[in-house]
Amino acid sequence: MAATKYGNCVKSLSFQEYGAGCIRQGIEMTGAFLGIDACIKYGACWTAGRMGKEPNLPHVHDYDQVMFWLGQDMNDLSELGAEVEMCLGEEMETHMITTSTTVAVPRGMPHFPATINRLDKRMIYMEVSVAKEYKETPVATDRKPSAPVGMKSKYGKYFMPMSFRRKAAWHYGPLNRDDGGGSISLVGTQSAGIDFVMFYENMKKAPYRLCPDPDKPHAHPTTQAMLFLGTDTDDLNELVSCFRNSLHKSHARIRNLTSTIYEMV
Repeated sequence: MAATKYGNCVKSLSFQEYGAGCIRQGIEMTGAFLGIDACIKYGACWTAGRMGKEPNLPHVHDYDQVMFWLGQDMNDLSELGAEVEMCLGEEMETHMITTSTTVAVPRGMPHFPATINRLDKRMIYMEVSVAKEYKETPVATDRKPSAPVGMKSKYGKYFMPMSFRRKAAWHYGPLNRDDGGGSISLVGTQSAGIDFVMFYENMKKAPYRLCPDPDKPHAHPTTQAMLFLGTDTDDLNELVSCFRNSLHKSHARIRNLTSTIYEMV
């Protein structure tokens, strides 16, 4: 970015090739990079199989974490196109994820292993850790993953299938009648004991402006991160549109911007 008053708030992302494994391309945004107390991992899943490192034990964090399993069908964001088993708790209670889903993991709660049993379409996996750096502590256990359980299980409240609605014209009201052609989901994890909110939406056409009054700046009482990301799982560096971002009186032009927006507060 050019040296402007708020240019340090706008970060360019560069995705890395990981080689063999379920996640073939991704990025880790540390707190030092983002400038906030959060670490974000984001990557494209290409193949089925076990996730994580051998010996695939459960692990814990000393911070809260929110995970996302995200479908990439821009006409139906709830369609995951995959079947994922994930363990949560000391009991290794196994949950089956078959739609775009948020998983809230409070600090100190054992979680994983996770296995992608079937992958009909490439999908996105994202972790948001409320810490500047990612750290995990393995949990030694003799337990085996349970048989898959339903939502009315001990840890069912931590698994939250995402619900999407069409974000059409007039969504914001009379001062912003733009229609980006996409859908939106509001993610909130307060019921799981984690103070985290995220809007997840896709854009399919322009012009499209964010916020109820797009011509005026606004502020939040909490820290916010906005991610504008491409949807080409063959190459996450490939972006498909353009967005103009106003930061007070400093204007930043982000070229070839994405059609998926994550807004986290």
